[in-house]
Amino acid sequence: MVYDRRDRIGHWVTRRQQPGQHCQHACCRGYREHPRDYPVILANRQLRSASDEDLARHFSKLADQDSRAARRSEAQILHEMDRRDRADTARQEREERKRARWEATQAARAAARMDREAETERIRVDAEAATNGYLVNRQGRARGVNPDEILRGRSAVFQRYASDEAREYFRVNPRPTSAYFRGQNSRMAERYR
Repeated sequence: MVYDRRDRIGHWVTRRQQPGQHCQHACCRGYREHPRDYPVILANRQLRSASDEDLARHFSKLADQDSRAARRSEAQILHEMDRRDRADTARQEREERKRARWEATQAARAAARMDREAETERIRVDAEAATNGYLVNRQGRARGVNPDEILRGRSAVFQRYASDEAREYFRVNPRPTSAYFRGQNSRMAERYR
């Protein structure tokens, strides 16, 4: 016996099982239905698991019947379709709010980045004016240390390669490091060896 196709519920069935009858597979024990075997009034699990096309097909079948159960089932299907529409609308609104939050976060980050760059440039211009352009000492220039490392780099690099003028300037003024932009004191104190 080859189980080579799936029913609406998703389990494997054989071709000789009738699609209009209850499934006789061992896991179903005759309780679950195949796609075309809808009862007049659907169970909640059938409503939730049925596709829109299956519900529309069942709704059109019920239009031909003239019974109280058929009207109840029509109301049930309409309620399920309305529930799905509300769920889709709520999901779209959540996605729009999430997208708006993400865009606001990106805009705030871009504005903060521009503020940091402007403040860094202002401190760089002031430091170069105060030190006559000599932020790096002779040993640092020989090693190819970039003046940006004196401005924003680690304090160990600053202590080793900053010129005397830069040390004096940054003893009074803050360096534009990440600690400075977090509101911490980033002025450099002299370290003794």
